[in-house]
Amino acid sequence: MKRLCLFRHAKSDWRDAGLNDFERPLNERGRKAADFMAHFIDQSQWRPDAVLCSTAVRARETFAPLQALLGTGMPVQFIDRLYHAMPDVLLEVIHAEASDDADTLLVIAHNPGLALMAADLAPAETDEAMAHGDGMPTGGFIVFEFDVDHWRDVKEHQGRLVFFGKPRQLMAEAK
Repeated sequence: MKRLCLFRHAKSDWRDAGLNDFERPLNERGRKAADFMAHFIDQSQWRPDAVLCSTAVRARETFAPLQALLGTGMPVQFIDRLYHAMPDVLLEVIHAEASDDADTLLVIAHNPGLALMAADLAPAETDEAMAHGDGMPTGGFIVFEFDVDHWRDVKEHQGRLVFFGKPRQLMAEAK
């Protein structure tokens, strides 16, 4: 069995209009959410065995607190193609780059691709998954399980949605 965790970057800072989209950092709320989600993921049953992360500044900054918790032995790949990738490219990257040694893979990327991919991965008859995909906020975390042994065998409409969390909701529940 393989577990695929989709993690949308945290809230970015739009104050500097001179920065191009790729260079935008996290804002204060985004840094707090990234730190909270790092601890949540690290303590969860979905702690990753490997990570594929967009090279955009906000994606890397979202991953930084989790990387500190996971340690230096965690296989991590920063991949340019994940920047604003749509579901077909996200799946291509997973098929090509994910090691079968990893049972739980974390992908940190962007909307709308992640939200659309979440909707695509769930069984076609699962209306709930479409709602989750459309509502994936910054810092959102979705977990799917697949009854496969190889990442190349992960296909659309064959995942089982096992978790969907939003930072604001999870923070409120933690209080």
